[in-house]
Amino acid sequence: MIIRRMTFEDYGQAEELFKKLHNLHAEMEPDMYKKLDCVNKKRDFKKQVKSKNKIMLCAEEDGKIIGVSNTKFCTSGMTEIKMAFMDALYVEDEFRGKGIGKALFLETEKMVKEKGAKRLDLHVWEFNSGAVYFYKALGMQIQRYTLEKDL
Repeated sequence: MIIRRMTFEDYGQAEELFKKLHNLHAEMEPDMYKKLDCVNKKRDFKKQVKSKNKIMLCAEEDGKIIGVSNTKFCTSGMTEIKMAFMDALYVEDEFRGKGIGKALFLETEKMVKEKGAKRLDLHVWEFNSGAVYFYKALGMQIQRYTLEKDL
């Protein structure tokens, strides 16, 4: 298994994984997400993989992409500290528990540090307790809570 930056040629396989992640959210949070047939259009994906403001990685084994991550750079609104925000991290079900997600996360963390980010943030839905445990094990801490009430 190798971790590498994505290229435009990865679009088809990567899009399938991004779609699985998105549609999991649509299934579990239908008031916030709707199922999609396409998460990233080809032209948007091409811009993203070339962007200096993004780090898009994949885990590949025997020519098959089995995991993806997508992280963007931003600044905090008040202090202008350079930050990174991980929009997505997903590993195919049958490859979970083998260190692939950890490898994607740690490579992302290394790369954003090298680019001057002072912190790495991400969001995890309450229903995804496995992901909460995973990220805490990697040293992430709860920053805040977002609460909701159906009306």
